[in-house]
Amino acid sequence: MKRTKGCYGYLQRQKKKEVVKTIAYFALSLAIFAMGYFSTGTKTNLLTIVAVLGCLPASKSAVSMFMYLKAGVCSDDCYREVEKYEESDDTLILYDLYLTSYLKNFQISAMAVKNNALCGYTEDAKCDLAAGEKHIADMLRQNGYDGLTVKLFRDRAKFIERLGQMNGQPERMPEKEQTLAQLIKDISL
Repeated sequence: MKRTKGCYGYLQRQKKKEVVKTIAYFALSLAIFAMGYFSTGTKTNLLTIVAVLGCLPASKSAVSMFMYLKAGVCSDDCYREVEKYEESDDTLILYDLYLTSYLKNFQISAMAVKNNALCGYTEDAKCDLAAGEKHIADMLRQNGYDGLTVKLFRDRAKFIERLGQMNGQPERMPEKEQTLAQLIKDISL
């Protein structure tokens, strides 16, 4: 099953992918350097320059790798509990989101999108809920979405209770929900 952003298991897959990609880039640069050194007997050759320039994309990949390694993932317990609400109703739920801002990062294990409400749950004890809510609301406002309710929870029971309330809402706006979900995916790692 292909894991895309917003699906359960996405961050775990991306972590592995970024580690392999970074190792491959640095190994390629090292191989080019070694090839030049062993063929000429000196490190002052054209392949050394190519190897050093090859370190630029490798370093960029390393930065991305460290960001993914830092990101927390949704636990299996959380996924199994929240998945029931996704299957029982038309509530759109995103998993494994890691939002970054200039000052703080926010690990969101699950986020439900329904009508004009976004409701998220974090398993990160250090996550600043008020700052996270403000960041998400600001990003939505910058993209033309005003009047939305954004609420983040650290207590899973309260999040599940809120999911139950969202499931009870009869009206739906699927196009708007899909657009909001895509925007949340776009601003997350």
